[in-house]
Amino acid sequence: MICPHCLKTIDDGETFCPHCHGYVGGSSSSDFVFCEGCGARLSVHDRTCPKCGRPAPGILSTESSSSDLAAGKTASFPRLTKNLIQTEVPGAEPVSVARALDDSVDPSETNVLNRSDLEEAQGKRRAKKARPADEDPYHPHKRSYKGLIITLVVLALIGGAAVFIIKDPLGVMPGFYHAFQQAASDTFPSRQVGENGELPTDTVGDAAGDDASEQRTLTDEEVYIQLTTIYERIVSYDSAEAIGEVIDAFNGWYLDPDLSVRQQRSKSAYSLRDSIQATIDELDNLNVSETTVYTEEIDHLRQLAEWMYGRVNQICESWDVSLAIPEGESTTAQQDEILAPMRRAGNEDLENFDAYVNEWRPLPPEEAANE
Repeated sequence: MICPHCLKTIDDGETFCPHCHGYVGGSSSSDFVFCEGCGARLSVHDRTCPKCGRPAPGILSTESSSSDLAAGKTASFPRLTKNLIQTEVPGAEPVSVARALDDSVDPSETNVLNRSDLEEAQGKRRAKKARPADEDPYHPHKRSYKGLIITLVVLALIGGAAVFIIKDPLGVMPGFYHAFQQAASDTFPSRQVGENGELPTDTVGDAAGDDASEQRTLTDEEVYIQLTTIYERIVSYDSAEAIGEVIDAFNGWYLDPDLSVRQQRSKSAYSLRDSIQATIDELDNLNVSETTVYTEEIDHLRQLAEWMYGRVNQICESWDVSLAIPEGESTTAQQDEILAPMRRAGNEDLENFDAYVNEWRPLPPEEAANE
């Protein structure tokens, strides 16, 4: 017979080829070879056990010494003589069906990847990990810029607010600063320290109880701040929440037969009149220098306040007549007497106020000096 491994002629009935020591005893799909030392299953092509190193069964030389068999490590294998090497058929060993089957089911068989194959496999693994789990490989996920857009919008809002405060296009910040400083001065008068480390003249006089001490003369910049605050206050008196509420309360309740109701509804008119009078007094008490550029502006604001006072005062005088009617008497019968003060005053104060309120807004010092 011919050995299927080395293609040399061997005797019939041989289990292993005497030339290549390959297993030729039948199909390896039904016959198994096991190590006599550790019991591991071997391939019929193994000459030693890959686990314990013991020679595979059937390939030991019959002339092996007993010490070699006992050690299981240095078994005597047939020597390859020069004659044997020259008679060997050169070339790659042919692969038979039996050997392919034996190698495929061999549990001790290992595969060693080439370095290039291993690096390629690792690169594919990294690319697979970098891809999101929910990403469709055929429809790549588009990058979202939602977070970046939100961040830019927030930064734009913050920057716009900062520019609005610094530039102050509506001119509201001077009044705000003055109101804040005034509130701080009223709340903590003993903590108001000037640039030289001393208390202002008016604060020192108040702390010492000296009412005769003169107030510090205001600079033009300080006068502008206070006049702007007063102007905004006078304009607010002309709003629906101020004089609008006073008019609505009068029209709805000045003929109410219940005196207590009329007294309650008339409070808004008297309160507004007192506020306007306090504003006029504040203008009169401004301590400005004789050379200030705001002399005319102070007179203008005082005139606006007086016109507003006249509009509210005529309603208060009509309330005086209405409140003088005792409980139980008819207010309707005296309607003409109640409305008489308003008829005498007319609309002159209203018309003058509306004509000059926008024109007399205070200007900064550099602009006021050029007027």
